[in-house]
Amino acid sequence: MNNRCPNCGEKLSVFYLKQTCPKCGVNLLYYKIDEQLAADAAQAAKEVEALWRFLRKLDKARLIEKHCKKKGKTLPWENNTESKKASETETSG
Repeated sequence: MNNRCPNCGEKLSVFYLKQTCPKCGVNLLYYKIDEQLAADAAQAAKEVEALWRFLRKLDKARLIEKHCKKKGKTLPWENNTESKKASETETSG
């Protein structure tokens, strides 16, 4: 933690727990809160966009899986050797 006032640079005690600076009177908790909120909003927007991209990929994977099941094809992300072995055991068993 920085023990100086962000506005005037006055050195504050480690045990100074009040909200305002004793020298200039600026509120220490809410100093430049608009910039902090803007940064938080930008970060939240990035996280929401990443989440939606991930969900779109999941939905696309579900649609591909349905299509492959309908056509009787193997899924593109499955290992070809494993799917061949599975299809051989199904036909022989």
